[in-house]
Amino acid sequence: MRRHWHALEPHGDRVVADVTDVLILGGGISGLASAYFLSRRGIASTIVEKQPRLGGLIRTDAVQGCALEAGPDSYIAAKPAVTELAEQIPGLSEEVIGANEDNRRIFLVKNGGLVPMPKGMAMMVPADMRAALASPLFGASTKQRFLRERHQKARERTTDVSIAEFVRDHFDDAVLDMVAEPLLTGVYGGDARNLSAASVLPRFLEYERRYGSLIRAVRSERKQQTGSLFLSFRHGMQTLTDAIHRATSPAATVVSGEATAMEHDSRGWRVRVNNGWGTYRRVIIALPAPSAARILERADVELTSELAQIPYSSAITVVVVYRKASIDHPLDGFGFLVPRPERRQLAACTWINTKFPNRIAAGYIALRGFIVGQDAEGLMLGGDEQILSVVKREFARLMGIDAEPTFHTLHRWPASMPQYVVGHNARRNRIQKLVAAHPGLALVGNAYEGVGIPDCLRLARIAAESIVLP
Repeated sequence: MRRHWHALEPHGDRVVADVTDVLILGGGISGLASAYFLSRRGIASTIVEKQPRLGGLIRTDAVQGCALEAGPDSYIAAKPAVTELAEQIPGLSEEVIGANEDNRRIFLVKNGGLVPMPKGMAMMVPADMRAALASPLFGASTKQRFLRERHQKARERTTDVSIAEFVRDHFDDAVLDMVAEPLLTGVYGGDARNLSAASVLPRFLEYERRYGSLIRAVRSERKQQTGSLFLSFRHGMQTLTDAIHRATSPAATVVSGEATAMEHDSRGWRVRVNNGWGTYRRVIIALPAPSAARILERADVELTSELAQIPYSSAITVVVVYRKASIDHPLDGFGFLVPRPERRQLAACTWINTKFPNRIAAGYIALRGFIVGQDAEGLMLGGDEQILSVVKREFARLMGIDAEPTFHTLHRWPASMPQYVVGHNARRNRIQKLVAAHPGLALVGNAYEGVGIPDCLRLARIAAESIVLP
């Protein structure tokens, strides 16, 4: 039985309102959170969402006793925004769970086989030198670079550089291709040659500035890990968006529709939703940057141009569920990543039974495959069976699985992953200045300052606070 989605009321051609306080465009996590933080201050809002369900990329399919994620399956524990919000909503904090730390291990594909990531890796930096030097993942020349990197001197960069350039300055192409790029693929689905080191890896740039050597930095600042690195919710991440929606009602009215234009007048913002215009004192745009650009075209051409230049990547997620008796793989980790030199189409796989054991019903094994970037875009218009066959073929090649699945779920996410390319921080600053020139306007979402769920909540809270009426 699939989970029931919130049904959105049709909007039709009517005018939404005469003059209302706050309009929120987009009912994903950022839009819902904005409405929630407004409601905490006693401010009502109207959320406009064109999809037939709320939550955006956060969706959990409940199928035959299994909780199968269509989008993100967890959030980073070190960023407090989700945990803080969960403590505010009655009963939600009791649903928070950690990943299975006893079996936290990631494999990388090398020469068609699965090789474990060395213990103690902090992103692409070996904190445990003994483990890195003993690992078959790296060749002799790479291990020599590890030893030399410890002597690099501190430096402060005056220009933004790509992640590829940054990693090569400290290590070599093997570390870039085998570790850094595949680790970033699941988050950004982009190319390390284009992604910005300052926007994606600011902590490591700070290490470079203070220590020079990244290895010395992570060894010096390494803290004893307590608890789980990743947190989630017992019955899936949709627990979060469902709880926020319930906590926000009835302060937030949700209508089905799509905003196509907006302009400023003496009373506030006139916004066209479907075929009706409404006027609002404040507007929060919680949409992907290209959608925000199209809506703002009448209001600010320069802001539209900046937003339109934020590129996006696509993703496809496929969860394949087998009878446990038909799988003899040990599943002794959280899953594997496929470096670009080894990649055909599958970029990564999560072994859900190991990472979140309670999510899968007894007697089943569930594997979640990721296809991203150009590979996803090439398959986006293909049929479900074509995409499923790609994933099954890769599971057979890399894990030796030739069994037929019992069932599966498949989700296409076109243009869903913003790319923080070189120069992103400068563009974000320009966008912030342009938005500040428009009283009563705020932009939130993962396109600007952090792609994770905690960052979306943090920015939504800031937007709600900044837009509060005097």
